[in-house]
Amino acid sequence: MKFVFFGSSEFAKMVLDGLIQKNFKPILVVAPERKPKGRKQILAPSQVEELALKEKIKVITPSNLNDIDFLNKLSRLQTDFALLTAYGKIIPANLLKLFPRGFLNLHPSLLPKFRGATPIQSAILNGEEETGVSLFLMDEKIDHGPILNTKKLNISSQEHRKLNFGELSKKLAELGVELIIETIPKYLKNEITPLPQNDLLATYCHKITKEDEKIDWNKSAEEIERKVRAFNPSPGTYTLLDNKIFKIVKGNCFNDVDSTINKKPGEIFEFNQKMAVKCGKGFYFIEEIKPEGKKIIKASDFLKGNKQIIGKTFD
Repeated sequence: MKFVFFGSSEFAKMVLDGLIQKNFKPILVVAPERKPKGRKQILAPSQVEELALKEKIKVITPSNLNDIDFLNKLSRLQTDFALLTAYGKIIPANLLKLFPRGFLNLHPSLLPKFRGATPIQSAILNGEEETGVSLFLMDEKIDHGPILNTKKLNISSQEHRKLNFGELSKKLAELGVELIIETIPKYLKNEITPLPQNDLLATYCHKITKEDEKIDWNKSAEEIERKVRAFNPSPGTYTLLDNKIFKIVKGNCFNDVDSTINKKPGEIFEFNQKMAVKCGKGFYFIEEIKPEGKKIIKASDFLKGNKQIIGKTFD
């Protein structure tokens, strides 16, 4: 079994690492171009490229997926299939046709739900009871091709209901590795019939913008709690106070209305020696906060040294 792996993100790196540990190793990794990082803007490899080089797997980082030299290199490898997850680029038709058994995509949602760029965050934001991973055959439409197999994960259980984006990504990457190893050998033996997705059930999720990261305290405490988890550890959520940015790292929601009946959304108050904020419905306990220009600190410790913020209102 010979295959090429396409990936770029932290999720893709976790999947590739899991596959390597299970001796399900690609003969080539296709990763994004190196990008300038740091003050000196030195070109740095992606996490996927770093892992591949560490494991002595050959890596290609094409700037153009239609480049003839790149396509010829892949063609000469005579691989069975390509496996992609979280690559971040549209795969052109001539590349899709290059592999005899197709271009397989591991997507971290139960397709056709949450097609698009942010399925893991969207599952948390929407308060879904379950999510999972889908392995499907790619076509020219985004996350549209026939499905080979899926695996589900209950995220309403006591064990999983407070997972943030980073933690859920890890769970789904591990589940994805299991799905790949169970499914692809059967698919190559023609023991699996790909099933078309039901487009009538399709939902879509968009890329996260800077505006999405800002907390709207008019929302319910439950919605805010989900947003903080969905954007943690990256890109994070923030709010403004006295024209300074405060990143909200971790917290919890409470639907107690009586104790905040005379407060307005965004108003900061102390409750059981903890830092709390009134929301459109209920209130939100901040457990960890990052003031502008400073490190992450426990909100209770921040409150001890900044009692003057009690009664002020986050923008």
